[in-house]
Amino acid sequence: MPNLKKILFFVIAIQLLIFLTIFFRTENLSLLSYINNSFIYGGILMFFGAWIFVVRTGVFDIFTASMRKAFKLKSTLDDDEMRPPSEALGFSSAPLLISGTITLLLMAICLAIYSL
Repeated sequence: MPNLKKILFFVIAIQLLIFLTIFFRTENLSLLSYINNSFIYGGILMFFGAWIFVVRTGVFDIFTASMRKAFKLKSTLDDDEMRPPSEALGFSSAPLLISGTITLLLMAICLAIYSL
């Protein structure tokens, strides 16, 4: 389980960023503008969290190893010197995925209230 303080900090920071975006885009502070902005930020968090998760699982390691073998004549580095993409990312995707999910859940709750 990721650090709860880190996730809470991310969620609060994203909520502040959503409200700052509403104010700087000269929109009226309304439930609809909050829903729209939180969908954008929650979607971006989920996209990057999912992308990091997929890369860390090792899906692209086979592709990069085969490309290194295919273009070995042009390469100046040995295969041992180059790390696979799954090892290059040293951080977890869980904080991004969890904070994106919380943001989208808050958006869904506000959408349910808005549709009443």
